[in-house]
Amino acid sequence: MNRLLTIILSAVMAVAAYAAGRSVDDIPNVHVADRTRYVSNPDGVLSDATVARLDTMLARVWASSSAEVVVVAVADIDRPDDIDGFATDLFEKWGIGKSDRDNGVLILMARDSRKAVIRTGRGIEGPLPDIVAGRILRNDMFPRFREGDYDGGITAATERVARIATDPRYAEEIKSAIANDAGAQRGGEAFNGDEFFSWFLRMAIFVGIAAFIVVAAMVIANRRKEPQQAWRTLNDVKAPLLFCTFLFMGIPLAAYLLLVWQMHRIRTRKRLCPNCNSRMKRLNEESDNAYLTPAQDAEERLNSIDYDVWLCPTCGETDIIPFVNKKSSYTVCENCGARLATLTANRTLIKPTTARAGQGVRTYTCMSCRHTKDVVYQIPKLVTPPVVIVPGGGRGFGGGGGFSGGSFGGGSTMGGGASGGW
Repeated sequence: MNRLLTIILSAVMAVAAYAAGRSVDDIPNVHVADRTRYVSNPDGVLSDATVARLDTMLARVWASSSAEVVVVAVADIDRPDDIDGFATDLFEKWGIGKSDRDNGVLILMARDSRKAVIRTGRGIEGPLPDIVAGRILRNDMFPRFREGDYDGGITAATERVARIATDPRYAEEIKSAIANDAGAQRGGEAFNGDEFFSWFLRMAIFVGIAAFIVVAAMVIANRRKEPQQAWRTLNDVKAPLLFCTFLFMGIPLAAYLLLVWQMHRIRTRKRLCPNCNSRMKRLNEESDNAYLTPAQDAEERLNSIDYDVWLCPTCGETDIIPFVNKKSSYTVCENCGARLATLTANRTLIKPTTARAGQGVRTYTCMSCRHTKDVVYQIPKLVTPPVVIVPGGGRGFGGGGGFSGGSFGGGSTMGGGASGGW
């Protein structure tokens, strides 16, 4: 029942969002995703055939004149009474046009509001002044829109703009020295250091808060566990948390300090003698060696196990608590039980081929009792690398095709162009 209610509410919210119209942030920048695309048609206002035709047309405009002409067709916008301001905001957000010429043009239509606008960059207002943009709307676009022919209206208006942008008379005025998709050739849109730092800082704060909550939850959950188990659980996340602390500019440091403090507290918290109920004393590293066996002393020296020795000053009871270092390469010796067995030899008995697996043997030696153990293991068959045949000729990679992302040139507008309704 709850799941059904959630689905219904999600559907209602989606319909409400659609009905409210798209915001500037909601309109997909298709050219950044695919440099061969110039028409954003998220609501299917235009047919696929028209979108493909316009993409081809505008690709030629970009290639021949460097002018960045873009078409956006949506069902509606979230502020239909201010389509001029909406178009300006979208133009500036995407940075349509080259930064040295401001030769961008945005053709935007909102079907349900029955409004459209042609927004121009500052550098193209000479070839395409406001009065001409208005004529294109009134004479080429709106008559077709009133008949429900959105494909025809957009196509006619775009063809007029394309002819102006590629007119040889305006070549010197429009042509930019910046290559098309120059930002994408550097690996994406032009790098913005301030935006990246702002994003990284927000991410670091989120990670720091999340890490502190996780560590606090682990501390609470470990209260009823045995000291060794609780300490081991926290120790497993110590190294990853320290890495995150360095990676995110020290912001998760509070979580790391809480973890270290809790690990120290687990090993130093008050302990009562099981015999006389007196308070026991935890010996320091120098004093506790006298209570360890030679094997235990070797385990401490080789850092495979760290022992805490607790001594009762009243009755002399001694408790020795091991804290295993899982990161140590030593394993438990099957002969003496000390965690001091280590790999001392690795030999190949049968070499592997592409037809059969091989066989090897690893020898482990205990650093305490010198007991050795051979472990036989299988070596996988050799894999013949595939032969990759690269066809000759062809377009290869790069250029302006494929699905690689593009970018706009960082142009701006002073609000030039025209708008109206049909």
